[in-house]
Amino acid sequence: MSEERRPSAKEEGGLRARLSEISLMRGLKIAILILLVAACVAAIVPLFALQSRIPLISIPVAAVLLFSMAMKVFAVQDFYKKIAWYVLDALLLLALSVLGGWWAPSVVVGTSYTYFVYVVVLSEFYLSSPSLRDNAIMFGVNFAAYTAVYIAAALGNNEFSNAFSISSQYFVALVVFTLHFIVFNFAMTVYRKNRQIEQNLRELEESRNELLHAYDKLEEATLLEERNRIAKEIHDTAGHSLTTVIMQTEAARLAIDQDPAEAKRDIAAANIQAKNCLEQLRLSVHLLSGRRENVTLREYLEGILEETGSGTGLTFRSKIDDIELTAEAERFISNALREGISNGIRHGGSTAFLFELKDMGNYIEFLLSDNGTGADLKSFKEGFGLSAMRAKAESLGGMVNFSSEEGEGFEIRLSLPASLKKQKEERA
Repeated sequence: MSEERRPSAKEEGGLRARLSEISLMRGLKIAILILLVAACVAAIVPLFALQSRIPLISIPVAAVLLFSMAMKVFAVQDFYKKIAWYVLDALLLLALSVLGGWWAPSVVVGTSYTYFVYVVVLSEFYLSSPSLRDNAIMFGVNFAAYTAVYIAAALGNNEFSNAFSISSQYFVALVVFTLHFIVFNFAMTVYRKNRQIEQNLRELEESRNELLHAYDKLEEATLLEERNRIAKEIHDTAGHSLTTVIMQTEAARLAIDQDPAEAKRDIAAANIQAKNCLEQLRLSVHLLSGRRENVTLREYLEGILEETGSGTGLTFRSKIDDIELTAEAERFISNALREGISNGIRHGGSTAFLFELKDMGNYIEFLLSDNGTGADLKSFKEGFGLSAMRAKAESLGGMVNFSSEEGEGFEIRLSLPASLKKQKEERA
């Protein structure tokens, strides 16, 4: 069975906001329906003083108007489906205006609350309408109809000449219509803007949470990728170093009786290789645990040379600039130094080395040369260590060059881009 999908926090927040908005609007529309009942009563009751059948005709008109309002409040929710009901409302309001003013003894001094019915019906329209333009059109049409009925009634009672000069009835309606439109639509605009802002804030918070979640996942993936890279580096470098140590010690065991000098060189090379392997493992453990060495690159490289020369009879001369590089570049340079020394001892029988690391501004230069037997580069084949060194240098954006001649030693020259240097803000 498939699990039922749970709504997201964003969907739940939007649903709660929507339900709250629906509840508020439903409450306001019910209040408008109640006010419409009161407005219809206020508009119809004065008609009974006319001693005619007009009140009897007004009652069904008001009843249909109340039914229309009830349908819009409880049954029809979509604004565009309500348009037919709004057309009916306009006709009913027009009829109620005619009944309230046409047969009145005087529209100038008389009292009518028909405009109150207009205001209540327009309130529901303003709540439902999606735009201010529609509200303005509805306001204009209904007020024009109200004015037309007022003028017609004044003409019918022969009061048109003074209908707009001394009548307070029309101007009260004018003020009420206009203020109601301005205040109500201003309030609705503020409400809708606030609702939009709240929705935008919810979406912004949800986006922020999604970004934080994605960042956490990216951080985990980056950490896992870094650990896998370190594990591969341990496998490639430390594994190779241990294999080399085993081969060198085995060669020394076989040559110790027949060629003690060769056996001594093999043992010295194996010793350096074992130290190199141990140091690589130690650095990898530090990286995995998040700790860093509290020494500069220069001090660290000088330590490698001192440790290698101690007890081996090897001679080292060095010139190392005080440079700060990225952790990956520093690991590469230290590994390249160890690999170059090990190869010089094992393959060239070297006893002296010159090492330089210089900051050339646009690039960093690495130079390691020895006094070994050298090699003919025409027939020279790069082993695992030198091939890995070349591949790593190129992956960092640099290049490597090997040079040698028979009996002239072996030289490794590396060039790395200045982009590998740490910036000042990274050092702080």
